[in-house]
Amino acid sequence: MSKFKLAIDYLQYLIKSKDEHGVHSPFVYNLVTQVLYDRTPFYAFHQLDAVRNQLLADNSQIVVEDFGAGSHKLKSNHRKIKDIAKTSLSSTKFSELYFKLVNRFQANTILELGTSLGLTTSYLAKANSKAKVYTIEGSSSLANYSNNVFKRQKIENIELRIGQFDEVLEPLLTEIQESVDFVFIDGNHQEEATLKYFNLVIEKCHNESIIVFDDIRWSRGMLSAWNRIKADDRVTVSLDLFFVGIVFLRKEQMKENFVLKF
Repeated sequence: MSKFKLAIDYLQYLIKSKDEHGVHSPFVYNLVTQVLYDRTPFYAFHQLDAVRNQLLADNSQIVVEDFGAGSHKLKSNHRKIKDIAKTSLSSTKFSELYFKLVNRFQANTILELGTSLGLTTSYLAKANSKAKVYTIEGSSSLANYSNNVFKRQKIENIELRIGQFDEVLEPLLTEIQESVDFVFIDGNHQEEATLKYFNLVIEKCHNESIIVFDDIRWSRGMLSAWNRIKADDRVTVSLDLFFVGIVFLRKEQMKENFVLKF
């Protein structure tokens, strides 16, 4: 999506978006006040900030295989870690939100599509040390790098699978015995691919599961995928945070979409 179109969309988002005072659903109100707007400085945040800073300063170079829609900004496959970090890491604000969601709902089985440098994975894993985090990365060089990121932090509740999502996801979902509590979808910003992965993972979800989509305004196709997902009959509550979309499957909730200030 062009910068101009993104800016127009953001102005529209600012006009439409609400804070907790515009939310009448008790479930969403509690979610906004106790998770989205909660400023509790969890013990892990300082440690994870240090990891983020290390990634942003790392001059080492790797060769990255792109299997999704690629990068808007990095055209060469020979990339410095710090350049990947600058363009692909979730912001601190969103990373901490994912941590708080996992912590709040005590997600035990977590699935991430798109490991990249492993920082978001680290947030998910540290949010609940008893959880099992399954993460998939298409690029073997990124996967090897992120595995070292996990080892340096002594994180032991992450299982990383290397391979393209289309080849790895279905067998992994079959292998996982439990229902999936939290899903983070990133790494392939194409409309049909995003919809395919949504339809696969939702079959493994339950009433309390949470599915998060990163970069919902990365392109017109991604925004179209987001609009189709939030309209899906299996989705009841959807939260639009401009860059990120979050869906809940709670059957007891009235179907509503909330555009929230964040």
